[in-house]
Amino acid sequence: MTIDERLLRIETWRTRFIAQGIDAIDAFALEYPTADKRELKRLVQQAQAISHRHGTARRLLRYLRALDDAR
Repeated sequence: MTIDERLLRIETWRTRFIAQGIDAIDAFALEYPTADKRELKRLVQQAQAISHRHGTARRLLRYLRALDDAR
């Protein structure tokens, strides 16, 4: 998988989390079983609450990228 494909997959998950919220966490956990659901829920809620701030969305992206790296 190329870097562009990987980044696209991660960005797609982040967008899905912000749009669907915690409903998307279970689907994500099936693909990434090592994900900390509690941490993910916290990051998603923060990203949704302050969607106008890019820092929180960036933290969510970094977390997703780290999970993808560990995979």
